[in-house]
Amino acid sequence: MPKHCAYGLCNTDSRYPKTLEGGVEFLPFPKPKTKLDKCREWIKQCGRPHSQLNVSKITKNTCSKHFVNGRPTSEFPNPIAAHPVSGREHQGGCRRPPQKRIRCDQPETNISISTEEHTSQQSDNDTGKFKPLSRDLGNQEEVRTLREALTAHEQEIISLRVKLEAKDRELHLHNQLQYNKLNPESLNTSHVPDYFQYCTCFTYDQFNILCDFFSIPSDPNAPQTHIPLAYKHVDNEISKLTLRSQLLLTLMKLRQNLDHKDLAFRFQIRLQSVSTLINSWVDYMFDSLGKLSVWPHRDIISEHMPAKFKEQFPNTFAILDGTELKIEKPRSLSYSTYKSTNTLKSLVACDPRGAVIYVSTLFTGSISDKEIFNRCNIIDILKGCVQCGYLNVGDGLMVDKGFLIEKEVEEIGLKLNIPPFARANRQMPHADVDMTKKIAKHRVHVERAIAKIKKFKIVSGRIPITQLSNINQIWYVVSMLSNFQPHIIKY
Repeated sequence: MPKHCAYGLCNTDSRYPKTLEGGVEFLPFPKPKTKLDKCREWIKQCGRPHSQLNVSKITKNTCSKHFVNGRPTSEFPNPIAAHPVSGREHQGGCRRPPQKRIRCDQPETNISISTEEHTSQQSDNDTGKFKPLSRDLGNQEEVRTLREALTAHEQEIISLRVKLEAKDRELHLHNQLQYNKLNPESLNTSHVPDYFQYCTCFTYDQFNILCDFFSIPSDPNAPQTHIPLAYKHVDNEISKLTLRSQLLLTLMKLRQNLDHKDLAFRFQIRLQSVSTLINSWVDYMFDSLGKLSVWPHRDIISEHMPAKFKEQFPNTFAILDGTELKIEKPRSLSYSTYKSTNTLKSLVACDPRGAVIYVSTLFTGSISDKEIFNRCNIIDILKGCVQCGYLNVGDGLMVDKGFLIEKEVEEIGLKLNIPPFARANRQMPHADVDMTKKIAKHRVHVERAIAKIKKFKIVSGRIPITQLSNINQIWYVVSMLSNFQPHIIKY
């Protein structure tokens, strides 16, 4: 059975191979019983009058010429809409309805009239009043050629229209991404509860306090009149990104340790710009936080000391402990038998309230607690505190059993509070047990301070070797940033 295309002015017919050139296929209409809405949509797109094409008259097909991808796809499931063609009586790009034929059961008078007309036409033809048959055939060929050319132009117009719509969608998506570029305000208005604090480790108000500290606008509407840091490389994207957004990007890297590609997508900048921003901001934050005097006077520490701690250890003003950061295996003596992996080790000191007052540089994990105490500059800091009155002679430091530094501390003029050691083959006295419990109860504050530092995932996970070039700056920055968060305990 021959197949015809029911689309607009299309003349594709299975009886004429010329109309099937280019691999044209016939596609049946969706069945109304199972896909009524889709069937109606196809009928609407074909543009034929309702009397010619409706749900009850879909015996014809539509050909693959009228689909964007040559057949229905998930992106373009329906035919392209037929458009009006100039010079046609029926709008919507439709063929005119066929003329009525003379039926055989009409009255004999009509047949006789037709016979007479035929006779008169034949006589007129003999006299030369009608055009030759060859000329009529020529006109039909011209009409067919024009019709094919018109169909080709229609297809070209449709193709250009589809490309234009695709470009419009691409431009709209680009503008939408530019509008949705991440910034502190959009992050703060997220529907996810406490999402700003989850991404940065700070609330929005604490973030604005950090902005004031780092000399950048704390008000999003305030103009940027001064850039306090120096970039290692400046490009157009960095210049357009506000200082508040740059600080947000750096905090998100420190807090969540997001991949640079992820940050580049979130802030709509290039991958190289992300590295430049993070390295420049870490150096600037290291310099700014390094100027702070973080070791308070003994009177300030005593004023804010927790009541229970003040009752049991009134002259102890610092709690010391070591912590380790896991790293990828390098070619150095960084293996820690305690952690059974390659690590970097640092000495951390906090006050009785849990605020970090000292962090050392990072050493290889094979170093002991005593050696790290002697090699870092904390001895010089303690001597300076005693000389300037920040500490008095006889004031104490609290440590764990691993810090066998009693001799070094006494040379400075301070006292060491360390848990008693058990004697060989003898039970520990009751007084020593009580002292061990008291020290352990208060020494846990330094463990909680270290845990607060390691909320910044850039130092809590396994650090890659490529990051070891500025890991000391990063470690100091996240340690000092932890002091901008609420204290561990209230006095």
